[in-house]
Amino acid sequence: MKRYIIALLLLLPVVAHAEIPAIAKLGKEASEHTDVEHMSVGSFMLGMASTFADKEQRATYKMLNNIELIECHNNTYAPHLIKQTLAIIANVGAEYIANEDDGKALNSVYGIRNGEIFNELIIIVEGKTGGVMVVAMSGDIPTSRLGEIAKIKR
Repeated sequence: MKRYIIALLLLLPVVAHAEIPAIAKLGKEASEHTDVEHMSVGSFMLGMASTFADKEQRATYKMLNNIELIECHNNTYAPHLIKQTLAIIANVGAEYIANEDDGKALNSVYGIRNGEIFNELIIIVEGKTGGVMVVAMSGDIPTSRLGEIAKIKR
């Protein structure tokens, strides 16, 4: 039993930095509102997803440790969700990476970088016809492979 406790304690620093806790907390709070859903996908589920993903996407899933997803179709709550997410982004010191308008939504991407590796990505997706989605991804994502993240199928 003592070995298990020691192993768990050794993993705690990795787990504590594997995601932005404020986003997970925001997701839990947001899901209490009507038409707002929060989903958390851990490394086990990401491993399962990589098993069934297209061959090209398997390596992409393996870069990720955790995904927090907040999907909001409540147009009254959406501005508050965006404001809270931007406050978290500022608080954790995430840097602005890019905006992308695909005609259906405006995607604003922020990240926390350690050299050429992003450990956290936060994406705010504002739909043209309403609705907001916040996606926070944790892992080891090389700058050169950021484009692969955009191709992940939900």
